[in-house]
Amino acid sequence: MISNFLSNRTNLSIVQFICLFIMGYIMGTYLTMGQFITMFVIIMILQMVTHIKAVADGMLYNEVMNKNKDFKKFINKLKKTSQENKDGRTNK
Repeated sequence: MISNFLSNRTNLSIVQFICLFIMGYIMGTYLTMGQFITMFVIIMILQMVTHIKAVADGMLYNEVMNKNKDFKKFINKLKKTSQENKDGRTNK
């Protein structure tokens, strides 16, 4: 259930907005305006760098999966084994 919720991009955007709002409210009550703006800029830069890194990693993953069929088979086998372990089955 939680994985379905987190796999939806809209839900992630809503959770991100709520978290940033709460952080902003807390910082706004305890920090001066200059400190608040500094922290806000730092958080936004961190978010931007994280997003860029995630996009780059996704592009790399996609390229590797499309170019190397043996690697794709290996990853699919790992996913299957992982799912079997979650379901309580053993791999023989």
